[in-house]
Amino acid sequence: MTSIPAASDASPPRLVELDALRGFAALAVALYHFTAEYSDLYGHSVPLWEMRFGKYGVQLFFAISGFVILMSLERIERARDFVWSRAARLYPSYWTAVALTFTVVTLFGLPEREFSLQTALVNLTMFHELLRVPHVDTVYWTLTIELSFYLLMFVLASTRTLPRIIPIFIVLVVLQTLAELAAQSMGMTFVARLASRPHLQYFALGVLAFKQSRGELSVPSALALVGVSLAHEVLVGSEAPVPVFGVVLGIAYALSRGWLRWLTWRPLLFMGFISYPFYLVHQNIGYVLIRRLEAAGWRPEAAIAVALAAGFLLAIFITYRVEQPALRGYRQWRRKAQARTAVPPHIA
Repeated sequence: MTSIPAASDASPPRLVELDALRGFAALAVALYHFTAEYSDLYGHSVPLWEMRFGKYGVQLFFAISGFVILMSLERIERARDFVWSRAARLYPSYWTAVALTFTVVTLFGLPEREFSLQTALVNLTMFHELLRVPHVDTVYWTLTIELSFYLLMFVLASTRTLPRIIPIFIVLVVLQTLAELAAQSMGMTFVARLASRPHLQYFALGVLAFKQSRGELSVPSALALVGVSLAHEVLVGSEAPVPVFGVVLGIAYALSRGWLRWLTWRPLLFMGFISYPFYLVHQNIGYVLIRRLEAAGWRPEAAIAVALAAGFLLAIFITYRVEQPALRGYRQWRRKAQARTAVPPHIA
């Protein structure tokens, strides 16, 4: 799942279309979970239309992250500030979501999605997938990918190689593709799956869009990165079919050209604002509600509407009572730290 960077006090105006895209992607993923995936897992009481293409909102999230994280890194003076801002943005909401999801599923039950307290505690690290510990909520699988991308970007910022990010990404996507092809040819399915996890081909689209929006992208380098990314999708494939890559590429290009500034519908912008907490809490808690309501005789459509409403309310609570206070606290701490370092030693 993608996330909004903590803006600095002197940050430029927000690109509202990013929030709108994030809101759309979050809604698409939720509708996929509540219609298609729920039907596959538990079965709705009566058939209904399934929004199966909504699952590919995740690929749009990755592209948005490529754009936003590069933009965030260009605003900060020290690479370590990026780490602190990401932690302040991600962890408080995530810890709250893990606690809520674990509590609701433990109290009300959800077949094959009930886990021990120990599993929940390991989930709090956000690195649990690397330890092969199951997710308290399966949506967390994208967080490992996001963290891997953040680590890569932190390394590039620390080594001052961000200006060469396009050729670096070309090389990385080629290496990712070759590693997957080699592992597949040797029958090493686990290694092939591991090599595919970075999803660099989608983050690359966001990186390209940001560079294009700043007029810092040459046509040959853009074509080269798009070419190797498309080659990955054609030769190896991923969790999304090739046409999804084309759609996300088109959206990223429109974003880079400023063609999406008409996306100013307030409900969609607000959905983007609360999208990270919503993404974290909607799935398993929603499944619990849908199962209970359909068992009580509710129509699936009504049960899904209640699950969405519950996700919205929980996301609003987490945004205003957890996420935003944590970000304000981080910014106050950073201002004080900057003020202390600005005082000459003989005065202090």
